[in-house]
Amino acid sequence: MAERVAILACVHANLPALEAVLFDIALQGIRRIVSLGDIVGYGDHPRECLTLLKDVDISIMGNHEEAIMFYGEDFNPKARESLEWTQEELNSPSFSREENQALWQQLGIMQQVVEDGDVMYTHGSPRVPTREYVVPADVRNAEKMSGIFDMVKRVCFIGHSHVPHVYTSDRKHASPDALSGAIDLRNLGDRKILINVGSVGQPRDGSTAASYVTFDGDVVRFRRVGYR
Repeated sequence: MAERVAILACVHANLPALEAVLFDIALQGIRRIVSLGDIVGYGDHPRECLTLLKDVDISIMGNHEEAIMFYGEDFNPKARESLEWTQEELNSPSFSREENQALWQQLGIMQQVVEDGDVMYTHGSPRVPTREYVVPADVRNAEKMSGIFDMVKRVCFIGHSHVPHVYTSDRKHASPDALSGAIDLRNLGDRKILINVGSVGQPRDGSTAASYVTFDGDVVRFRRVGYR
């Protein structure tokens, strides 16, 4: 059994949610963390959240990091306003040039896709790492799902939609509740699996609790953490 890893996504500068999740991770004795992007955006603590996740094992670039580094041409007005505010925060004169540069460097070394053996990590989908959404209705789109799974060796972890969900290469899908909160990959046979870990800072599945998963190489467990 591999060392357990905690996989989280879409913090969106929600510091109380991130602190609650990191506390829950520590309680379980998990030392490895993978961030699937969108640490920043929308929330009002981008500096603090970036700092808390600066030493994670793998840090993936989300569409909000990409927009901050480059240009968020497809952002709606509210998201663009948040983007511009975040850029100002990361350049705040209240902090030293060195501190600001360290945050920008952290953004600059984020990767769009990381593969660890037969495990893939990305933000949106393997096809369009920072931008493509995968949602339950997509199981009816055979071309889209086949194109995604063609790029997956065994398992791929994603975020972006803020909806925790599981998809398999035979176009089956299920919510964490339907799976009693866990799935054993050893039961998949030769099927591949795509796992959306949900959102830490802005869940969109009807629950206000932060969502993330743990993974030991065989079993994926969904966890929900309340916060104030």
